[in-house]
Parts: sequence; structure tokens; C-alpha cells
Amino acid sequence: MKKIKLGLALLLSCLLLVVSACSNSSSGSEKASSGSKKIQFFVSGDTVEGGALTEMAKEYKKETGVNVQVVDVPYSDFVTRMTNMVKSGNPPALARVTGFSPIWRDKLADLSSTMDSKGVDKNLAITIDDKAVAIPIDLTAVGLYINKDLFDKAGVKVPTSEQDIWTWDEFISDLKIVLDKTDAKYGLVMDPSSHRLSSFLYQFGSKGFVNENGKYTTNAETKKGLETFVKLNDNKIMPTSVWLSGQDASAMFKSGQVAAYYSGNWQLKDFDKNIKNFKWQSVYMPYEKVRSTNLGGNYVIQFKGSGVEKETKKFIDWLYTKENYAKMAGLGGYLPVVEGAEVDYNSSEIATSAYDVYRNEISSSDPVAAVARSVNDKLQLTSDKQAVDALKQEVIKVLNKEESVDQAISNVEKTFTEQYAK
Repeated sequence: MKKIKLGLALLLSCLLLVVSACSNSSSGSEKASSGSKKIQFFVSGDTVEGGALTEMAKEYKKETGVNVQVVDVPYSDFVTRMTNMVKSGNPPALARVTGFSPIWRDKLADLSSTMDSKGVDKNLAITIDDKAVAIPIDLTAVGLYINKDLFDKAGVKVPTSEQDIWTWDEFISDLKIVLDKTDAKYGLVMDPSSHRLSSFLYQFGSKGFVNENGKYTTNAETKKGLETFVKLNDNKIMPTSVWLSGQDASAMFKSGQVAAYYSGNWQLKDFDKNIKNFKWQSVYMPYEKVRSTNLGGNYVIQFKGSGVEKETKKFIDWLYTKENYAKMAGLGGYLPVVEGAEVDYNSSEIATSAYDVYRNEISSSDPVAAVARSVNDKLQLTSDKQAVDALKQEVIKVLNKEESVDQAISNVEKTFTEQYAK
């Protein structure tokens, strides 16, 4: 199988990324009858990635006899439940997170020694007061999937090199051909996420929402991108049900009734294993002004006060040892964050080639893909108030015809200024 190494330093040199959080009402550690301690590792419900961590926990117990219990917490309840545990003085030992609360700031252990000794990419860590309070466990990137059977049936060619990547106008034109010549129900679905939408906007030249002298503003290209997105949600090219009613975009694509899916590399393991009714493919994303993905990922945080701090730190160091990390990344389909980790994805040829597409998307992306999200994520930890989904919520209002694109942009700028400008 193809082996993939970390090669993202050029794009990510400005990155300060952040972490996030998990939670459950259980304690961070429990004493077994023998007197041995149990480390509880909180994750959010993800079969593939959570399964990878479960396998690594089993391996750790075989090697050391220490029991690491992977606890699945619903994503919608993640931050709230963990915050309640911290407030009660009973935090979990360890968590894999994508968002977090300012209440955790002084409760997080310094993982700098793991980051430095194990070769974890420093550009992806969140550092506060020279302490790495959150380190990445993987790297994710937004990307595009197509139903190749539908495109082939319609006679529509897809980009095979960087020289023939679609513009958005060209891509939409081709989607209309696919809809006309096949039984596809919709042309495109996109996860209802500010993160996915931001990538789309970057491709139109948006630089996101930026703090300028104490006030958040955005550029004209953001408006053009949003107007295009709203126009696409016409129940022909894109169904409004995904953003307005929460219909599962992934399930819609996997049904075979949608020509293309705007999501990310975290889908690869699932698609490779479970899509049997049609041929799928990862392809280069369209662009309008610039090529851009959006970077994200999950991060590891360790809480102080769990009662098993030393045991937890030993497990983290073990997990990030190059060979162990490479095994975990292969099981979870991770883009690696440990220098020199050689990952065998044990995937089909189509899935293996998809990792090449994602690496290219990252290396060719506008730097805003790294900077904007990392800045906003760190604000979640350092600001008293949150505005994580401000863009998504305002766009939903536009799709519901409750307000204009101009009003939505103004509201996002106002919210960010009120919550984050200080």
C-alpha cells in the first residue's frame, strides 16, 4: 500500500491551531477492585476514528496492563457535558476534541514535552503562555467526492490534473448535464457547516471575517461567494433540506442519488468500506479566484485534577510514539501530524489515490485555509463568549428568506466584534 508522510510545513507555517472537547458525566478515573487505575478517554461518536482509538487502547493494555476506556459522547452534547464535569471538579483524564470552552483554559495540562519529543507538528498545536495545551491527533481537509457512475453515464469528464480543474461556473454547468442525462436527484450536497462553507467562500477570494482595529469585517468576495451558495440551494442543484432541516448529506450521497458531495477526507474510510452500489472518486475542488481547502482536525487535551495525571501522560507519550501513531493513523484514516510517520491505510486503489488528492489540495491552498480557522479556534479558548456557528446560523436565515445576504454579513461582523474583538 502507498505510504504517506507528513509534508505540510509550507502551508502550515503560520498555523496556531486549537483544540476542542468532549464530555460525559462519568469520572475521569476509576479504581478497579485490584486497586489499579482506569484512564477514561472521551471521544465523540465516530465509528472509524473512535474505533481506531479503541484498538490502540486494547494494544496499550496488552503492553502495559493499564486499562484505557474509550468513552463515546454524542457530538451535540460534547462541550457542555465536559464543561459541567470541569465545573464540578471531576474532569475526565483525556479527550479528543474539535471545539472547547474558555472554562477549560486553566484546567489543561501542558503537553509540550510530548509535542517536542515525539515530533508532533508544532504549527498545529494550541499554545497559551508558552504551554501546548492542545496537540493535534490528526489533520483534516475539505474536499470533493463525485458519483463517478453518474458522471460517466452523462459523458462528463472530471479533472485529472491541476491544469484542468473546474471553475465553479464550469462545475455547475457540468452538474446540470449530469442531472439532465441521468436519474440523479440532486447535483451537489454540502455538510451544513461553517467550516465547509468557509472553504467554498475562500475559493471565491474571501479572506473570512477579520479583526481590523477592534472591528470584524470581510471583503467583497465573501458576498459574491454567499450569493452563489444561496443561488445553488434551489432544490435542483442543491437540496435546501440539508441546511434547513438537517438531512444527512453523507447518507444522501451514499444512496447514489447525488452527483457530488462537498465534505472532507474523514469520509474516506467509511466510503471505501461501505459504498458498494456505485463507483465514487475524490476529485479536485472547483475554484473561482483561488484554490482553497479548509484545515481542521481533532486534538488531544489532558485535564488537570483527574487523579491519573501521570498514567495519562504515559499513555499520551505511547500513543504519539512514531510506530504507534502510524498504526492509529492507518486505522483511523488520518492525515498524519507526527513527523516521519509512515502510514499504511490498507485501502483500495481509489481510496489510496484520494489521499494524494487531499495532499495536493492542502499544498495548493490559499494560506487563509490554515490561518482563519486556527485563529477562530483559539478564540474559543480565550474569549468569554462564543460565536462558533455565527456564519452558519445567518446563512440559514438567508435560505429561509428571513434576511438578505448583506444583512447576514453585517450580523456576522457584529457578532464577531461583540464576542471576539477585545
